[in-house]
Amino acid sequence: MWDLKEYRIAGSVGEAVAMMRRGPGKGVYIAGGTDLFLFPPQCDYVVDISHAGISSIARTPGGDVFIGAAATLHDVATNPFVAAYACGLLAQASSHCGNRPVRSTATLGGNLCNALPSADLAPALLALDAVCYVADEESQESLPLEDFFVGPRQTVLDGRLLVGVALPGEAAGRRAAARRLTRSAEDIALVQVAVALEVNEGRVGAVRIALGSVAPTPMRAMLAEAQLEGELVAHLTPDHLANAAAIAAGECEPIDDHRASAEYRREMVGVLTRRLLAGLLAEMPGEGNEGGAA
Repeated sequence: MWDLKEYRIAGSVGEAVAMMRRGPGKGVYIAGGTDLFLFPPQCDYVVDISHAGISSIARTPGGDVFIGAAATLHDVATNPFVAAYACGLLAQASSHCGNRPVRSTATLGGNLCNALPSADLAPALLALDAVCYVADEESQESLPLEDFFVGPRQTVLDGRLLVGVALPGEAAGRRAAARRLTRSAEDIALVQVAVALEVNEGRVGAVRIALGSVAPTPMRAMLAEAQLEGELVAHLTPDHLANAAAIAAGECEPIDDHRASAEYRREMVGVLTRRLLAGLLAEMPGEGNEGGAA
């Protein structure tokens, strides 16, 4: 049960941060509140940011897609800008979060700020090079999402507010896909893998392999990415992809728990990564993959 002394409603980002800084005691931000009501925090007050003007989704003049932190997961899943971006990777990830009532209430910011290793949206956002915008009372700063998480349920915020995330302008020749393993459709993911890669003129460009539920924080498998970047697609064999997938499995840090063993999680990282890479390369139009990566 919560033992709240005060419920504060902010009308702007600056007001929200000021309310949080004011104290006394410990406070938390709230928008959808789905996780907070499941796991009530020990706090003295909450700051409601649902009226702070950070719930919209828009395409910027520079071609980025900006998603406000208070946008619901349903809004993210059904927004046409998000659906058209990177093969709909983030829209699909959002549509797999819980059930419809949960998605209609839970927010993108809440999913990230809870900083669970199994955060549903984190692998997709990492694979898409998402940038976080964080505010204090008078200014904002941006940082890569990979720098946002510092540990299980820990972020860099320290009283600041996540305003939203931006997906950079769409890269040419990019394809993306993701897979997740769960015991049931609405359960926490046992393993999550999201892959995005670019192919131009028959050569692999930027590669992103993002993992969830297999380390203290959502993470990128950077060593595995480096194995593929710059390679000619026609020279990539199933062994090349299996090697990159094995490296990704070696980079993660899974644990044993009541849902799955660390050994199983690590093995599935390799399996899913290999399948995703092969599938994406097979979809590349006109690349003529003679190595049989598919």
